[in-house]
Amino acid sequence: MKYPVDTIVMINNREWRVGEFRMGRGREWVYTLANERTDGSYDTMRLNEGAIDKILIQEPQGEVSFDAPEEVFA
Repeated sequence: MKYPVDTIVMINNREWRVGEFRMGRGREWVYTLANERTDGSYDTMRLNEGAIDKILIQEPQGEVSFDAPEEVFA
């Protein structure tokens, strides 16, 4: 198990919380991720550890800094 419960993963600028994990299909960890909507309901999805690893490599986690040309603010 690599990602404990309550770990936050950013996917498409949405915070997904690890709600549970279990051993699935033999020897791979399967994680249930949950995203709470504004009305209190949840979207959920299940991903294996390899998929989460790839998302964390491709998606920036946290604040994204960008450099704007100075003449834009002039």
